[in-house]
Amino acid sequence: MTKLDRPPHGEYHVVTMLNTNLINEKMARLDLNQADLANACDVSREAVSNWLSGESLPRPKKLRALADTLGVDIDLLLSTSTSLPEPIVAYRSKKNLPLTGAAIEAASELARHLRELARLVPIENLFSPAVLQAPTLDETYIQKAAEQTRERAGLSLIEPLTRDRLIKLHELFGSVLVPVMWGEDKVGHENALSVYLPETKSSWVVFSLNARSDDFNYWLAHELAHCYTLHALQGEQGELFAERFAQELLFPRRVAEKALREICASDDPMSKARFYAQAHDISIVTVIRQIDRAALALNEDKSGLETDAFWTEWTNTRSMVPTVGHALFGSEKFDVATYIAGCEKIFHTPFFKALAEWQREEGGRSPAFIASAMNISLQDALEISHFLSKHRFH
Repeated sequence: MTKLDRPPHGEYHVVTMLNTNLINEKMARLDLNQADLANACDVSREAVSNWLSGESLPRPKKLRALADTLGVDIDLLLSTSTSLPEPIVAYRSKKNLPLTGAAIEAASELARHLRELARLVPIENLFSPAVLQAPTLDETYIQKAAEQTRERAGLSLIEPLTRDRLIKLHELFGSVLVPVMWGEDKVGHENALSVYLPETKSSWVVFSLNARSDDFNYWLAHELAHCYTLHALQGEQGELFAERFAQELLFPRRVAEKALREICASDDPMSKARFYAQAHDISIVTVIRQIDRAALALNEDKSGLETDAFWTEWTNTRSMVPTVGHALFGSEKFDVATYIAGCEKIFHTPFFKALAEWQREEGGRSPAFIASAMNISLQDALEISHFLSKHRFH
């Protein structure tokens, strides 16, 4: 994932602007229009229009002329406001291609809409979530972070980390999970993205049920890393950390070393690698990357499994791997009621209830809002909007 260019999270912007309410009030009392102000301040009418619309501020000399014309103290003409910090959005694009303007804008729009829902999500955990302190790309740090996360999940250093336990880790942290149905033609973030809202200190994980099921645990773990760091690591550093954390969490070094020995001694090393991938419910890519990293740490030869031929076969057979939606619901296509009820049950998400409450507050259906909040088509949003307007949540 690539973090969008944002100011440091938690940084609020102090904005200085003209007190237009006072100016309009004084203009009315003195029977002045914008042309009168322009003449008095020796500027164009366009300049005055820009002042009053907030597009620009008068220079100090013109500000003094404006204050004198209106008969007010210059300090009263200026007001300050504190704007909310920008949401922080992170995702990795398909095949790590450069992010397009359209993808960046879609993610930003999604984040801004999630902000509208934040106040409608109940705070279940009254304690602040535990976050990783001073995260770095140091291998020892990443392994220790993964080990301590496993301890928090009640796991040993060799047990497979199941989907249910990954979801529980997100729940304990306070992540708001947002399952969406993105087709493979979705540009920019086909698998998952994460959003951090500094003003509410809330983390949102949006993930696609059309992602391939063997990668699903990886994406949950990847986004968990972003949540645990509160996006403290930015850009490519943040993505490398999330990638390494997910790999270590799902296929720990101790397991990778054991697998390395067995795979290298096997008459059919690729089959043995697939066995480990299936046993840990992860992609074979994660297995190969981890055993090769273990070999490097042990000063031994790599497995030799990651070849051009491997990648060609892997790419050509991806369509045969079931999607997450198929794995969870038994079908590639299911109705809205099944989708929402299943997501609430499996992921324990308050997202759809918050959407329904937002619609009710707005006095009706809001398909356009839903489409932007989930980055889905308006047609799909219409179906969800209609269902939410009728459904009563417990």
